[in-house]
Amino acid sequence: MMVTLSVALSAQNENRTDTLKKDFEIEPFIRLGFDISAIGRSIYEPEVRQLEISLDSELLRNWFFNLEAGMMQVRSEQETFSYSSDGFFVRTGADFNLLGRPDARQNDLVMLGLRYGYSFLQHETPYYFLDNTYWGSHSGSIERTPYHTHWMELTGGVKTEVFQNLFLGWMLRIKVPLFKTTDPEIEPYYISGFGHGKRKSPVTVHFSVYYRFGL
Repeated sequence: MMVTLSVALSAQNENRTDTLKKDFEIEPFIRLGFDISAIGRSIYEPEVRQLEISLDSELLRNWFFNLEAGMMQVRSEQETFSYSSDGFFVRTGADFNLLGRPDARQNDLVMLGLRYGYSFLQHETPYYFLDNTYWGSHSGSIERTPYHTHWMELTGGVKTEVFQNLFLGWMLRIKVPLFKTTDPEIEPYYISGFGHGKRKSPVTVHFSVYYRFGL
């Protein structure tokens, strides 16, 4: 009887260990995200069009590697000037899940992370007109020139699983510029992936929808 009880307890412990291992296993996946903030931005800033997608995956427990990329286009026609810009950007970094995961079924995330960002754009002013009472009127154009920007981001946000494998989330980005093109002929109106060119350290909020694909 003692032998039978010992075997039963041993089997129970093994089953419990297997269950815990299963619960804490990292299931390989890739999560694809689409930034829906650009849709709202186009309403109050119709001159700026931007598309952004993201990929993330849990490489270590509660650590998520991220790759983000996108394209941007600016077209502005005013009485005194015209401006156009086309560019792309990439960001890479990692997020840590502050919630932790008591088991594999817990997929909601509260994240804190870091990003490194790079943006390249080409912009031009096909025409401009300046009217000064002292110097008189002057018109001209500025040819298409390249512009580079590097920056770091401190990020924080949430991803919530609303249906199986479908997530909604938001992310706050605090951006700190590192390097950029010096002495440009014209300052960019909007830097792809970074924000308005006049802001030294933009703070932006992004809303996204995600879908997780198992591997």
